Amino acid sequence: MKIGIVLYPTFGGSGVVGTELGKALAAKGHQIHFITYSQPVRLGSFRENIFYHEVAVSDYPLFEFQPYETELTSKCSSGWLLTKLMRCVRPWAACF
Repeated sequence: MKIGIVLYPTFGGSGVVGTELGKALAAKGHQIHFITYSQPVRLGSFRENIFYHEVAVSDYPLFEFQPYETELTSKCSSGWLLTKLMRCVRPWAACF
């Protein structure tokens, strides 16, 4: 199965859960696509069935925090990525 995992690529919380879930699914033969603004810190090395899709966050001086969710939604809904995936997983929320 081709699975996309959306996560924050940090050392704790959903980043760790999502990365470990993806690695375990990849070990079982699934094709995993991590969709985030930076390579997940727990990922380590890539395998032939693990992919990373960077979400480029624009710099908007008007906002204190950059609008990551807008860029993420745009990336996830792009026709190219949707045709590659069968399922998209957000470890901290329901699937969409």
